[in-house]
This record gives sequence, structure tokens and C-alpha cells, in this order.
Amino acid sequence: MAKTAIPTTKVTCKDGTTDYSVGINSNTNADDKVQAFVDCFKGVANNASSTCHGLPLKLILAQWGGESGWATGSTQKSNQNFSNMVYTSSTNPVGNIGSGLKGWAKFEGRYKHAIGYAYFFINNSRYASLIGYLQYCETSHATPDADTCARNIADAGFGGSDHDAYYSSLVSWMKTLANHATI
Repeated sequence: MAKTAIPTTKVTCKDGTTDYSVGINSNTNADDKVQAFVDCFKGVANNASSTCHGLPLKLILAQWGGESGWATGSTQKSNQNFSNMVYTSSTNPVGNIGSGLKGWAKFEGRYKHAIGYAYFFINNSRYASLIGYLQYCETSHATPDADTCARNIADAGFGGSDHDAYYSSLVSWMKTLANHATI
């Protein structure tokens, strides 16, 4: 069976902007599943990267893919929250429309999620090391190292209290991305 695109539906958001709600990735072959995910999310992941001081694209795609089962999770589809950001308040993460299933923030579509994800790191002080590193790289015209960024995200507690386990997950998801897709 050939790779099928992940379905998207154009939506008008509460603020009048347009976004795309992402459906379930029906691909079962690993190469097709991961590539379809990249094809669907690369554009908005680039928006998140540029908003968040050059956070590496491969890390963003790997984290979203790993957290969402490469867009196969019904909770992530319902919430349009592919990184499983926790709902904190009506303004954190930015652009959320409330608490969704399982206490995760709910978004109207993939672009709103991408911008919310970028500002989640920028606006929450526990990610100060990550943002400091990214700003240093930005001002010195250096390319941020994805593993260093992953370590900072894990050590700040994004994936819970077992920082080493979450860092290992991020690294594993980046390897899955590298082995099964072209960015």
C-alpha cells in the first residue's frame, strides 16, 4: 500500500484566522507513517523553529511525532496538541482554547499548536537554559545542537520527573525520524 497523506480540514479559528485541523495518520508502514507525519507538519514546525530562536527542526518533528505516535493518537487529534503540552491557564500555552482531554491544552489546529509550543518554551522560566542556549547560538550564528536542546527540554521537566528517560525518548524519536523520513 502506498503512503497516504494525513487528512487535514481547514478551520476558522475563534480569532478569525485560518488553521488546519489534523486527522489520524492511517499509514502502518514505518517509513510511510513517519514521512506522512513530516509532510504534514514540516511547515508549521519551521514556524515553531523560527519563533523559538532556531530550535532544531528535527527535534521539533521528533518530539511531536513521538508524543503523538506520529499522529496516530486520538487524544492528540482531539486536542490538536501533538506535543502533549499541559494546560496551565487560558494564556499558557499561548493560543490554547482550554483544557482538552486528559488535561492537555487544546488547540484549534496545527499552526496554533506550533506557535503555542514555541512560546511554551519562551514564556516558561523553567526553560531558561534552553532559551539562553538558543539565543547564544542565534547571536553567534551557530547551529543549535539537537541533542543539547533535547537535554535542556528533558532536564526542565517537559516529559516528567525522570529526565534521563525522557531525554532517551527524545533521542530515540530523532533516530526514528532520521531512519524513516526525509526532512
